[in-house]
Amino acid sequence: MSKTKTMRLFHRYILLAFVLFVACKQNNRTQIEVNFRNSKTPLEVNLLQQDFDKTALKKSLTLKGNRQNCVFKLKDIQEPTFYQLQLKGEQTRTIILLIEPGEQASLDINMEDFRHYAVTGSEGSVKTQLLNNKILKTKKTLDSLNNLFINTKNQHEKEILQQQYYQIIDEQRAFSEQFIWENPRSRASVMALYQQYGDNLFVFDRAEDLRLFKVVGSSLQAMYPESEYTKGLLRDIANQEKIVANYRLTQLIKESESTLPEIALPNHRGDTILLSSLSGKVILLSFWASVDTECLMENRELLDIYETYRGKGFEIYQISLDTNKEVWLEAIKRNALPWINVRADVHDAQLILGQYNVAGIPSNYLISRKFDIVGKNLFGKELVAKLKEIL
Repeated sequence: MSKTKTMRLFHRYILLAFVLFVACKQNNRTQIEVNFRNSKTPLEVNLLQQDFDKTALKKSLTLKGNRQNCVFKLKDIQEPTFYQLQLKGEQTRTIILLIEPGEQASLDINMEDFRHYAVTGSEGSVKTQLLNNKILKTKKTLDSLNNLFINTKNQHEKEILQQQYYQIIDEQRAFSEQFIWENPRSRASVMALYQQYGDNLFVFDRAEDLRLFKVVGSSLQAMYPESEYTKGLLRDIANQEKIVANYRLTQLIKESESTLPEIALPNHRGDTILLSSLSGKVILLSFWASVDTECLMENRELLDIYETYRGKGFEIYQISLDTNKEVWLEAIKRNALPWINVRADVHDAQLILGQYNVAGIPSNYLISRKFDIVGKNLFGKELVAKLKEIL
């Protein structure tokens, strides 16, 4: 072979290698392109990287005037990664994205119909949108049922609403479980594991749900054994196993000691207070809501009764059914309520009201030192008479 031919082949080889290098670089380029429509005010757009137990701001920019699009170029992505696309205009809205290395995701967002944004070029982000739309629908339905439950006085209607409420939760659980079994290797399944339909109300909150966590954890460990995300999930699974074991032991002890259903709810400081922790005292288990006038009037009478008998072993465990936490906290402060005041969220309220057969508010049970019910719906003079009898 002549020297000239050899040089030509060498140059072709170099050119081919360069083309392949550029192509690889382009294929590895990861980005998120966002196009906005109908944005009437300037938008602050933040992109945050969401790791297992922390969130970090990656980039922030402001869109003004005619500019209605932006591009986020992502470097050093080695594995599927969650991002929060946070949009701050008249209100703050967030989209959860799941981006894989090399993906070029494109979002088209109509700010007048934010929920139905379009996403292409990112299979994981399509899945997170599906999960988010489903949980939002569930939340909306549960909130509607809860409002109907609180506002009706008819016991039969309450029972029907309660059944419908739990049916919606079961439907959400079935949807999320099917999603996980169909997508065990997708990191979107981690999002499904930790979704909530209310404050600290997780879709998967039962002991038997640990199997789902382990399925997803095992898949992540096989695919990304050194990932901090994988390690975080495995740590959480280990902690959950300990909690379940301790809970089962505690429940066995409680069931052997008490005939009353346990109640464990957070007070205004966030500390969980057990009803059984007051065993040995005479307890008034009271149900109320700060938005109810009758309840407020009853609390005024209770202030005098509590002051008279608290030194003799009398305690009040009062459960608020307020759906708005801030309204409840303000009522405690404004009315200077000195006894134990806890709040039940939507899920806990449905469960406890059913267990204690509470049909309306204000309502109460008087519990003896032996932790037995000795009176129901005792108010004013009737309550005082009973306290004098048993204290």
